[in-house]
Amino acid sequence: MRDTLAIWRRNVLVHLRVWKMNLVAPIIEPIISVVGFGFGVGALVAAKVSGISYLSFVGAGLLSITVLMRAMFEMTYASYFKMVYQSTYDAVLATPVDAESLALGEILWALTHALFDTIIIMIVLVIFGAATSPWAILAPVPLIVGSAFMAGLSLGITAHIRDIDAFNLVMALFFSTMYISGAFFPLEVLPAWLQVAARMLPLTESIELTRAFLTGQFRTLHIYEAIYLVISAVVACEWAMRSLRRRMVA
Repeated sequence: MRDTLAIWRRNVLVHLRVWKMNLVAPIIEPIISVVGFGFGVGALVAAKVSGISYLSFVGAGLLSITVLMRAMFEMTYASYFKMVYQSTYDAVLATPVDAESLALGEILWALTHALFDTIIIMIVLVIFGAATSPWAILAPVPLIVGSAFMAGLSLGITAHIRDIDAFNLVMALFFSTMYISGAFFPLEVLPAWLQVAARMLPLTESIELTRAFLTGQFRTLHIYEAIYLVISAVVACEWAMRSLRRRMVA
């Protein structure tokens, strides 16, 4: 853990040099998204969606997608540049730090960045009235677990990529699954076979659990979703550590 925290501190110090520029996207993007979807599309949705207003429904989806996307970008393009072009990982591994500590440190930094974005976007949702329950204060929990899955999966994929253009396929898959994960409309409107596929995505579980905390509407299904999300995060992080060792050490 000492080596892992050293990697995390290194990323924090780098971030503090450019924090002003990195602060722009988490503030502007959710405001525009909430206004566009919540009030724009929401004006066309007369009835409630899953028992809540469309603003609250889509607000949870936008929060989840934005935060998970942040974790993904940190562990794809950013990690690839440090791995290949800047040789940062080579320099780190020339010290007593091992590949597993490096991977965990990178994932921990991705979670920190995701948590930071979560707080900013949560403030926006509260201001616009999308967070309607006192349980909303715990909404970051499923987002952090989901970000751990996304960060681990993304770092594992990055460790296997040899050409930066391959990320085009990764991004295409992420943005494609985003539209069937229940972020913008209920899963119940999808065909039965597509609902099954959507339920297999940890992204879906993260969105639904976040929405439950924001609105205070809990179901028994959420217990199983939470267990599945935690298991997925652990497996993804373990795969990331093994993959980074094979890439950098083997």
